[in-house]
Amino acid sequence: MREPLFRFGDFAIWSAILGTVVGYQLWTHAASAPLTTALVIVGG
Repeated sequence: MREPLFRFGDFAIWSAILGTVVGYQLWTHAASAPLTTALVIVGG
């Protein structure tokens, strides 16, 4: 039986990291708004 590509713990960690990065950019209204928009579109 093959191990799944992502375990639930890994998914939770990466979600927290990405959420923190995107949230920080939105909070500071950073100049990298296109990157944030792209992440929202891909993740949304």
